[in-house]
Amino acid sequence: MKNSALTICNEHIQPGEKANLALKMPDFYSCAPIYMPIKIIHSKHPGPCLLIFSNLNGNEMNGLEIINRLINALGASDIHGTIIAVPVVNVYGLTHYPKTMPSGQNLADCFPGKIDGNYGERIAHIFTEALIKKSTYCIELNTGALNHNILPQIYCDFENLQSKKLAKAFQVPVITNVHVKTNTLRQTMESLSIPLILYQAGEAMRFDEHAINTGIEGIKNIMHDIKMLPKERSVNVINPVFSQDEDWIIAPKGGILHVAVTLGQTISKGEKIGTISDPFCSDLGEIVKANQNGIVVGINTTPLVHEGLSIFKIASFIDCDRAGVVIETWEDQQRETA
Repeated sequence: MKNSALTICNEHIQPGEKANLALKMPDFYSCAPIYMPIKIIHSKHPGPCLLIFSNLNGNEMNGLEIINRLINALGASDIHGTIIAVPVVNVYGLTHYPKTMPSGQNLADCFPGKIDGNYGERIAHIFTEALIKKSTYCIELNTGALNHNILPQIYCDFENLQSKKLAKAFQVPVITNVHVKTNTLRQTMESLSIPLILYQAGEAMRFDEHAINTGIEGIKNIMHDIKMLPKERSVNVINPVFSQDEDWIIAPKGGILHVAVTLGQTISKGEKIGTISDPFCSDLGEIVKANQNGIVVGINTTPLVHEGLSIFKIASFIDCDRAGVVIETWEDQQRETA
């Protein structure tokens, strides 16, 4: 059986074609046209449609690079089905950084959008109708915030068994539960019965080679799992650990942050994980202690912190020792393949 033609942006992509398209976005006040870039790989062989997208905020450089490298490495003859890849959903956010939307709202909270709504709702409507509704599976690529480095991990709704299966297939050590009510994008995917997972790694506005390579391999692992790629997966299989909760520890005072832990490190409640010192006096500083047993999955990378800033993200697990072993094993495998 041969795949059928795919129509996006009034363009017809024939089976066996690889295409770059531009989806028209709402106008700026200058009336200058703006377009969302779309990369398509449409195989001759039938199969699922995988939508991969990044930059809902406009600052997720790792996601942009993951998509571009992945698409450059694959051809239509390599896959079964279709890949629709969008390296930058929020073009406004990318070109107007640090502002994300004209009205300042989060694009992830604008779905499914409105044809006559505000700027974000109009983008969400176009994205939903033109791309999401054509997909079988969706992968969102994200990073931590500016100066907040995140251990590679997957977020998904544990109650959605298809999403949970995709999350395990991605092959990163930590999978964290998120609720559908967290944002309207997840609610939209749920209403359309389209499994969605979010890969988060690294920090905003920076390239991280480890995070990028992990993301590329993870997407390929999923493509093997859903039969889009015929080759077998790597023999190194990670049995990920599942986290129900992640919390940021907030800086109790302003000053200079001295970090005493690393990403992926197992910590105990009450353990020293950092120190905040006053740059203008000779005191020994205030010790920052872990508020629970868990694994460090996020670290603020800037030395200068103000009171109330998020500085350490801790994931909790039923069995922290097992979680630590899984992460350590995964890190060893990453070093061996680097």
